Amino acid sequence: MKISSVVAFVLSLALFLSIELHAQTTQSSQSFADLSDTTDAAADNASENTPGGLASVLARLRCLTGYTIMRNTGSITLNVNMTTYKLYNPETSSYDTVNMRSYNGCPAGPTISIKPGTKLNVTLRNSLPLNPAETCSGITDPETPKCYNTTNLHTHGLHISPSGNSDNVLLDVDPQTSFNYEYDVDANHPAGTFWYHSHRHGSTAIDVASGMAGVLIIRGSRTAADKKARGGLADIDTILHRKLLKIPFREHVFLFQQIEYGCFQNAAAPSPITDPTIGEWACPKGITGEIRNYTTQLSFVNDTRPGHTGQLNSTWVISGRYTQINGVVQPVFPSASGFVPAGEIRRWRMVHGGNRDTINVKIVRANLSALGVSDSSALSASQINAAATAASSRLAASVNKPEQTTTLDTLCSGETVKQLEIAVDGLTRTSMVEKDVNTMDPGYRSDVLVAFPKPGLYCILDEAASSAATINFRPNSSKVKDRRLLSIARVGPGAGIPDYVADGNGHSKYWQYVRNQLVDANSDLPQPARGELQSLNTETFAPIKEVVATPSTIKVPTEFSIDVNGPPRFLVNNDYYHHDRIDHTAKLGSTEEWDVDSNFIAGHIFHIHTNPFQIVDILNAQRVSVFDSQGHCTPDEIATGDLEYCDLKNVIRDTLFIKTNYQVLLRTKYEDFTGEFVMHCHILDHEDRGMMQNVEIVSPTTAFLRQMATPVKLASSKAEQWFAQLVGARSANAQEVFASSLCTAKGASVQAFTTR
Repeated sequence: MKISSVVAFVLSLALFLSIELHAQTTQSSQSFADLSDTTDAAADNASENTPGGLASVLARLRCLTGYTIMRNTGSITLNVNMTTYKLYNPETSSYDTVNMRSYNGCPAGPTISIKPGTKLNVTLRNSLPLNPAETCSGITDPETPKCYNTTNLHTHGLHISPSGNSDNVLLDVDPQTSFNYEYDVDANHPAGTFWYHSHRHGSTAIDVASGMAGVLIIRGSRTAADKKARGGLADIDTILHRKLLKIPFREHVFLFQQIEYGCFQNAAAPSPITDPTIGEWACPKGITGEIRNYTTQLSFVNDTRPGHTGQLNSTWVISGRYTQINGVVQPVFPSASGFVPAGEIRRWRMVHGGNRDTINVKIVRANLSALGVSDSSALSASQINAAATAASSRLAASVNKPEQTTTLDTLCSGETVKQLEIAVDGLTRTSMVEKDVNTMDPGYRSDVLVAFPKPGLYCILDEAASSAATINFRPNSSKVKDRRLLSIARVGPGAGIPDYVADGNGHSKYWQYVRNQLVDANSDLPQPARGELQSLNTETFAPIKEVVATPSTIKVPTEFSIDVNGPPRFLVNNDYYHHDRIDHTAKLGSTEEWDVDSNFIAGHIFHIHTNPFQIVDILNAQRVSVFDSQGHCTPDEIATGDLEYCDLKNVIRDTLFIKTNYQVLLRTKYEDFTGEFVMHCHILDHEDRGMMQNVEIVSPTTAFLRQMATPVKLASSKAEQWFAQLVGARSANAQEVFASSLCTAKGASVQAFTTR
């Protein structure tokens, strides 16, 4: 196991004076904390301090140091404990102290990087306090969240065994105990961006909303030239480099989280303290924030904020909290003193590791004239520093939502920087897709290539949207998701992006620039990959292109619903989760089509473990496809203003938001692994309240034996009744005589099958 902590430590000593200087920056100038485990990220992290956040430089470096395992076997330990740290609160332009469940004492878990063919051993050591009796003992209702300090571990998106001590989310790791996981990642596993998080039913949401999540990267080195010899796989990682010396593009890891902490008046208070003027949650000085319960912190409640009378809104919306990136709220990217060179292509690995909001990532050039700074394509470093200082001051002075919205609308009003998406949910796409807005729901991953066109400041936004296009929509809820700032990017002098003439195919200058850079840097790429790259077609590198239907493909109707006749009940196919019940059984090697829909109450997020799925079709509320014959969105769907589905025809994913009244057809093939796993809503408090099912994959032999046994079981039940009536009594002795004769018959049938 290679850990870059030594390099980071040396850099931290060498840059000690610089660190002390950066510590004096304003509170709103927090540096981006890069969770990438690369040497470049370690150097950047060492040269910056997060004022008011992780106060110690060494603590900051420890929390941003990942695990890089490039051997066939590696071992790590994840310690689960309570951790106290500070989070910036834009509402007050100050820092709130919070006490959260965490991995290794950090706001976000360490990034783990491995290669295909690795056996990863993870010791999960649960050092949390024992569960209080009132939240655990005697609670057997599967619809009631419970035992918040009991946990386990899920590797989200990995195609590995769901059984035993592998990716088994059906086991418990109680407080003050440990468990040793063994994840055997096959040599043919796709490279990509995945993640891990707590997944114990009853405590999943409260753990993830505390920050118990981390990024897991599988790094690929399989080239297009070696594709046949490497199991028919090639990794897009091998072409993402510059022409000079084939230096890989710099990468950045973005882990988005929603930490829904509240401050309470005393140990018995059930609800967070609220600001008497604006009605949002407040944390007075000297009170530490926490996540205490589901009812008042992970739920939908009547909104008592001014102007929201009669609305039923998510506690996340009401709280006034902000989505954080890598444990930091509104950081400066790439750092408070550094720059991204204009025109330099960088890979962003974005992971939605939160639970409570839809994020609409948009990159917009800042209007520097609004800050009193001359705006040109030849800005100097000192001019950018002045603009950054002015922007920080302007944002810090906007201490309520209306003022912040006005500031963002004025400041973030320039050119939109296109994102070129290369992979979703860890799997390389068959072609790169340009995006103005990249919509991410809980569980999603998106790998994008980003290049800034010229020096200046850029806003990285969580863009406004209709609330119907988010996971927080309910009847009588807020109609609009407001615009939020995720980060400010500092872009310095560089090559920039030329203003290409229109290519006649609707491609932007960003698309043309990335295409030209990749083609020039990969002149030795064999056909057909090189020809494909001319149009940013990446089929050569897509590990799964299609899930083919067969005559025996089975339809699986699935409906997420909330029963509001009484206390809300979160159901799948009109039933809630039972730990010991198998809801769906399928045969290894078979193909199924899941028809998934969300009823009129709310949208939900479909996620299934172990095997990804292909999006075959999506139907709107009128049960008309949102796709035209070319696989693009229809004018009617575009007119809704929500374009999340518009590039998803035939795409392979493992997580998908099912909007209210939409129906989605998903096709999946069960490969490689038998065993039990789960399908559930990835709005994790919905899962904890019962919106989950157990799925079992069995071998063809097991499936055949069960098929043979079913009529025997039915016949035995009827025959037992007949036999008892025949002897004139339903005595235990009569049943025993009959059962004995039946077992002899069953044994003969099984022996006849196994000797074929």
